[in-house]
Amino acid sequence: MRAFVLIAFTLFAMGCTRNVPLAGEDRALTAWVDPFIGVEIGNTLPGATLPFGMVRLSPDVAPPNHTTGYRSDRPIRGFSHNHLSGTGGGARYGNVLVIPQTEPADLFPEPEKVDEYARPGYYSVLLREYGTEIRCELTAARRVGFHRYTFSKPAGSMTSEELLRGYVPDATIRGRILIDASAIINMVEAEATHNVKSAVRIRSDREMEGYGRFRGGWGGENPYAIYFAARFARPFDACGTWKDSRFSEDSLAEGTQVGGWCEFLLPQRGQVELQVAISYISTEQAWRNLDEERMTDFDLVRNRADSIWNRSLHSIRVEGGTPEQKTVFYTGLYHALTMPADLGKDENPQWQSDERHFWDFYTIWDTYRTVMPLYTLILPERQREIIRCLLDIYEHRGWLPDAWTAGDYAYVQGGSNADVVIADAVVKHLGGFDVARAYEAVKKNADVMSDDPYKYGRDLYEYEKYGYLSTHVKNGSSKSLEYAYDDFCVGQVAASLGREWERDHYMQRSDCWLNLFDPQTRFFWAKDIEGEWAPGFSPTFRRPDYWNGPYFYEGTPWNYATYVPHDMRRLIGLHGGAGPFVAFLDELFDGGHYEIGNEPGFLTPYLYHYAGRPDRSAERVRNLLEEFTVGRRGLPGQDDSGAMSAWYLFGAMGFFPVAGQDVYLIGSPLFEQSTLMLENGARFTVKAPGASRQNKYVRRAVLNGKEWNRNWFTHADLVDGGELFLEMGPTPSQWGQTLPPPSLSDE
Repeated sequence: MRAFVLIAFTLFAMGCTRNVPLAGEDRALTAWVDPFIGVEIGNTLPGATLPFGMVRLSPDVAPPNHTTGYRSDRPIRGFSHNHLSGTGGGARYGNVLVIPQTEPADLFPEPEKVDEYARPGYYSVLLREYGTEIRCELTAARRVGFHRYTFSKPAGSMTSEELLRGYVPDATIRGRILIDASAIINMVEAEATHNVKSAVRIRSDREMEGYGRFRGGWGGENPYAIYFAARFARPFDACGTWKDSRFSEDSLAEGTQVGGWCEFLLPQRGQVELQVAISYISTEQAWRNLDEERMTDFDLVRNRADSIWNRSLHSIRVEGGTPEQKTVFYTGLYHALTMPADLGKDENPQWQSDERHFWDFYTIWDTYRTVMPLYTLILPERQREIIRCLLDIYEHRGWLPDAWTAGDYAYVQGGSNADVVIADAVVKHLGGFDVARAYEAVKKNADVMSDDPYKYGRDLYEYEKYGYLSTHVKNGSSKSLEYAYDDFCVGQVAASLGREWERDHYMQRSDCWLNLFDPQTRFFWAKDIEGEWAPGFSPTFRRPDYWNGPYFYEGTPWNYATYVPHDMRRLIGLHGGAGPFVAFLDELFDGGHYEIGNEPGFLTPYLYHYAGRPDRSAERVRNLLEEFTVGRRGLPGQDDSGAMSAWYLFGAMGFFPVAGQDVYLIGSPLFEQSTLMLENGARFTVKAPGASRQNKYVRRAVLNGKEWNRNWFTHADLVDGGELFLEMGPTPSQWGQTLPPPSLSDE
C-alpha cells in the first residue's frame, strides 16, 4: 500500500509539472546539492525543507549562532520548525524546538555531534551524551516536520557482561523527547526575538499541542503566533510538562518558558518517530495540516521530498564544467528556491484572501536583482503569485513592501524596490496580474510621502524639493540613486498603460542622480540642504556600522559609483567616454574596492558591456565566480534569500539580467551547455563548446540561428525557446564592442 501511494504521488507530480525531462536524462540532481555550502559566511540553512516550504526543520545550536540558528562549531540543542536562510541582522523564528535526549533532563543540552549529513529534504546527525548515541533524522512536508530518533548504546558503553551476552536487554534505554513551545534563536545580541507567552498541552498518550507568541528580530517587533500539533508513532511511557525549568506530570503549562516532555523505555536501537505540523492561524489549523498529510512513513516522506526537489532542480540542466562547479551550481539553485515561505491561501493570520500569501521577503532589495528574474524564467507562475501577493499586501495594508516577515513590514534597505520587480514583469510581459492596479501601487511609492519611510514607501520631502536626499537623511545619497532608478521603473509601467505624460514625468525625474554626481571626483557624494558638498569626501568612506550610513547604505562611494542602471551611456559620457570609464572600472576592481559580497555591486562587473568591452566583463565575472566554492565557507557573502546564489547561477550560465529592464547581458559561461526549462514546454539553451578557465572570451555569437553582434538580448529572444551559441576562445576579440545595451539617453 505504501509503495502504491508513493507511485501514485510520483505520477501525480509528473502530471502537474510542465517540464518533464527527456528520456535518458539523469534524474538524480539532488545528489549534486550540498546544503552545508555557505552555512558559515553565507548563513544558509542546512536542515530539511521543500521548495518554498512553510516548515524549515533544522538544527539550532547553543548561542552564539547565526540567524539560521546554526553554527558548525557549536553543540546542537535541538531541532526547530521555522527558519530563515542566508539573512543577517537579528534572528527570527527557531520555534517549536524538539530536543531528543537521555538522562538527565536538560533544557539546554550540549551533546557531542558527529557524522552530519544533509541532502535536499533530509538532514541527519549523531548526538552522543551520557553513554548513549542518538541518530537524529529530519525530513519535511510543506507544513509538517518529520522526526526519527534512534537511541542506542555503543559497544564502548556496554558492560563486560553485556558484551559477552552479545546483546543489550530490552528496555535498557530511557529515551526522552522535549518540545519547547517558547524556543527562539538566541544570538545574544540586539534585535533578538523574545517570547511573550506560550502554552503546551498533553492531548493523549501520543499527542501534544501548543502555541507560542513572539515579537522582535530584524525589522521590528512584528508580533506573531505559531501553533503546533505533534503526534508520536508510539505511546508515551511517561509524560508531562515543564515551566521555568520545573518538570511535572501536569498535562498543561503556560508561561514564557514552557514545554512538554515524554519518555520511552526502548530496546537497543529503539526508535521514536513523530510528526509536527505548524500553523500561524490556530491549533485547530495545525491539526488539520497534520491530518491532511497522508504519508506517515518517514522513509516515504524523505523519498517524496527528494523527488520534489529533483523536479525543481530539473528546471535548469547544465553540462560540462567540473564536479565542483556542478555542485556549487545546483546547491545555488537549491538555495534560490528555499525562500520565501509559501503560506498558501489559508495560513495568512492577518486577513483572508484568494491570493497565496508569502512570508519572509528578506529582502526585495536583495532578491529583485537576481532571484526574481530567475523565477520569471524558470518559475513564471510562482513569480506571478509573488507579485499578486505584493499587491494583496498593498490592498490590505496600503503600501508595497520592501521586506515582509512574520506578517508585517520590516526595514526598507534602499528604494521602493517592488517598483523594480513590477517593472521587470511588465517589460517582459509576464502577465498574470493587474497592471493598472500595480501601477497605482508603484505610483503611490513615487508620489506620496510615506509616514514611515523606514518600513515602506519613500522619504520624498527632500527628494521632491531638492532632487536628492540631503545629509539630514540617513543613507540619503544611496537612497537618492535608488529613487532615481525606481522612478525610471515607474515610468516604464506608465508607458505600458499608454500614459505618456506620466511616463515622461518619471523619466525626467529619474535624472535626479545627476544632482549628487561630482564631476571633479567622478563619484557620487552627499550634499546638505543648501546644495553644498559634505566635507570629508573619500571614495572609501564608510563607518564601522556602514548599514547606518550616514550617506550610503552598506557600501562606500566606490560601491555606488556606477549605480545608474537606466542611463549608463550618460554616466560614461560624464567620465569622458568609454576609455576613461573602463579605466575607472579597472581601478575599482584592481584597487580592491569591489565587494561581490553585497548586492549593490551585483551588476557592476558587467558594466564594461556598456563601454563596448564585454571581454573585460568576462574577466571580472570569471574571477568572481571562483570565489564560490564547495565547503561551509563556500559563499563570498550572506546568501540573502538566494540572491548571492542566483548571481552565481546567471554567471555560470553565461547571461545576466538587468533587473527592471528588458535586457540580458551576454557573459562568459562556465558550462558548455545550460538549458532552461521555460513555460509551455519551451527550452532555451546556451551552448559554449570548449568553455574553460582559459576559453572565457566570446569570439562569435549566434542567437536563434542569426549572427549576433550585440552583447545583449531581450526576453522575447528567449521566452519561446531557442538557442544562444557562443564560440569561446582564449583571447579577446572584437565581438560585442559596437552595439552597447540600451540607455535612457539613447532616446
